[in-house]
Amino acid sequence: MNLWPNRDREAPAALARLADGNATDAERAQLEAAVARSPELAAALAAQRRALALVAALDVEAPAELHARVRALAQPPVRRQPHRRVAARTALVAALAVVILVAALARSQSQPDVHSVLGLTLSAATQPAPAVNARDHATLDVAVNRTVFPNWRSRGWHTTGARLDNLDGHVVETVYYTAEGYERVGYSIVGGAALRVGGWQRTITQRGVRYWVIDSRGASVLTWRRDGHTCVLASRRVPVQALLALAQAD
Repeated sequence: MNLWPNRDREAPAALARLADGNATDAERAQLEAAVARSPELAAALAAQRRALALVAALDVEAPAELHARVRALAQPPVRRQPHRRVAARTALVAALAVVILVAALARSQSQPDVHSVLGLTLSAATQPAPAVNARDHATLDVAVNRTVFPNWRSRGWHTTGARLDNLDGHVVETVYYTAEGYERVGYSIVGGAALRVGGWQRTITQRGVRYWVIDSRGASVLTWRRDGHTCVLASRRVPVQALLALAQAD
């Protein structure tokens, strides 16, 4: 069965689905066979994948209107000379990818990222340790936009202090924990939209949650997203595996 009978009109959209992984299994098999036979389609697919890889490497969100312009390229009007149209579209996708990269870089330079939070997470407490939530002993009586901090006392970790900061308009609440045999761990929750993660070494996915591991000047750092907010666990002495165990217990 031909899944895109009007190849000249439907091939670009199908290639976009293949590049970003949204093609069905049946469609993927047919597309890969067509690409293997056509140098023009192979070049267009390669351009799509390069653009996606460049944007993903930044780990920042480009403006929505630029993404809409990229998607619009996959639905062009019917024209003659399809081979020239595919080549022209390849050039347009590459050029527009550069526009997205420039816009994303400009945006990232004006907004804080996870590294901006680390100085607060590793700083000294300025407030006393928060109390245990009277209605839920598994949590503390402190939260950021209803995202509460965990009570890890049952795991041997006791709260020692807290601090509240404002980072370029983002509320940053930090609670500090310590346990026998371990040095202090800071847990920050950042209000507002999730922050960009830069300079990460690797990622770990556990129970459907993606954690980014960062090594920042010898400190162990683990960050993830919870309820749309950025969470940061950091310590100068506690290893990443211990931080991951705490994060999974959150």
